[in-house]
Amino acid sequence: MECPDATEAGRWDVVIVGTGMGGGALGHALSAKGWRVLFLEQGRDTLDAIDDASGEMQDAADRLRHGRWPERVEWRVDGQRHERFTSLGCGVGGSTPFYGGALERFDRIDLEPEDDHPAGPWPISYATLAPFYAEAEALLGVKGTRDPLGDADAHGRPRPPAPCGADAVLFGDLARAGLHPYRLHVGIAYRPGCAECVGRVCPSGCKSDAANRLVLPAVATGRATLRGGCEVLRIEAAGRRATALIYRRDGRLFRVGAPIIVLAAGTLRTPALLLASTTADHPDGLANGSGQVGRNLMFHASDWLAIWPSRKDATPGPRKTVSLRDFYRVKGARVGALQSVGLPAGYGNILLHLYDRFDRSRWRWLTPLRPWLRLPARVAARLFGQATLFALIVEDLPYPDNRVELDVQAPGRIKVTYRIRSELRARVAAGRQAIGDRLRNRHFWVKPDVVLDDGHPSGTCRFGHDPATSVLDPDCRAHEVDNLYVVDGSFMPSSGGTNPSLTIAANALRVATRIDERLRTLNADGVSAGAVA
Repeated sequence: MECPDATEAGRWDVVIVGTGMGGGALGHALSAKGWRVLFLEQGRDTLDAIDDASGEMQDAADRLRHGRWPERVEWRVDGQRHERFTSLGCGVGGSTPFYGGALERFDRIDLEPEDDHPAGPWPISYATLAPFYAEAEALLGVKGTRDPLGDADAHGRPRPPAPCGADAVLFGDLARAGLHPYRLHVGIAYRPGCAECVGRVCPSGCKSDAANRLVLPAVATGRATLRGGCEVLRIEAAGRRATALIYRRDGRLFRVGAPIIVLAAGTLRTPALLLASTTADHPDGLANGSGQVGRNLMFHASDWLAIWPSRKDATPGPRKTVSLRDFYRVKGARVGALQSVGLPAGYGNILLHLYDRFDRSRWRWLTPLRPWLRLPARVAARLFGQATLFALIVEDLPYPDNRVELDVQAPGRIKVTYRIRSELRARVAAGRQAIGDRLRNRHFWVKPDVVLDDGHPSGTCRFGHDPATSVLDPDCRAHEVDNLYVVDGSFMPSSGGTNPSLTIAANALRVATRIDERLRTLNADGVSAGAVA
């Protein structure tokens, strides 16, 4: 094993691996309390030189320069192996510079299920998390209107500007169908000329990603330091204590230690890092005495559909506007939220839909007819105008064999094994049927099968009370390592039925209060050099 070229100790109170929503929120909160924070980020420490084509790049160095995860992920889904790039980010802010900005709270039943949910209740209550939801919404500038079916106490968000005309019509259409639409909760400032920047970096900082709202403001105070280009290789530990992180930067190895070490490298990377950190006391990987590290991987099944408003209206305005939770449960089964994604659907989307329907029909052998589908697609686009694209976010459930594994030949590589269960397919079908019953003929489904949302991974280091079935305790501290915490989406024991980013941020703010208490105790004992003014 290579020896580090340099060792740093005593300079930091907390070292955080990763600068996404969890690491960013934690570092922001702890630096605000006066603690010295070091962020280690594998990608770049700036967001410049990023463009919309970066997701198509093949070269690892180019992808890193543009804030994308540099390597293909190895997937084995339903026994079929393939490699592909994912939507993961790699740079300051993690994946959040590329996300759509939706910042929704989980429902109370996600944490405190009223049914026999396979994951059971979370080890914390919704009431415990609620004040940190409010704090996260304030930090991230969340706008939106009250969800009629949601938490009655969650209110006070700034109201966003009026939606585009088509979406305004849709609000009325959905209400007349007996549904309960509200303005999607988003971290978008809506400055003049705002394009909402769905799936791409916002050039003006109008979108609330972890970089411009959390990490860079913390660095600006002088109490936090950001180092880009740092590939963390392993965690050194002695007994129940993590002693240092070993990372590579510019071809050199470094060791850095602190009283508190936090992993926020992402649901797919954090478990691999723990599994790579074997010691005599932790032969199966750090914090893995339960054998649960990397297991219970969940995604959302993201089912896309296009919905036409009942009349045309070309009034400009925001498009990422509509959300409703009427399908959070369908006939007792967990489904999830329905949200507009901020993109229109026109001729091209309709044609792809017709092609898919034709290719799966009994007429598919009549291949000369296929090109003629362009005609009804053009007629539909002219007759109905542009539709609005929606996503049905279907909750995924935890299964131990759905997991992230360590690639011993390339420990930095992400390797995923996943099996789509029949119950997930059934819940997706139930959601489609319920939506179809309400919307009748003014919609079509864009994708034919269950599609896993690789931008919403969770669950690989779940928290809980029992060390035999969980990796972390209710404070997100490793059961077996007293000074090691995890605050990315790994901690979640269930995936919920809506976007995870706000929940990750809120939980990290909650954990920050516990780490602050811990550091003050350590400081009193002379372990930490203490807070700075």
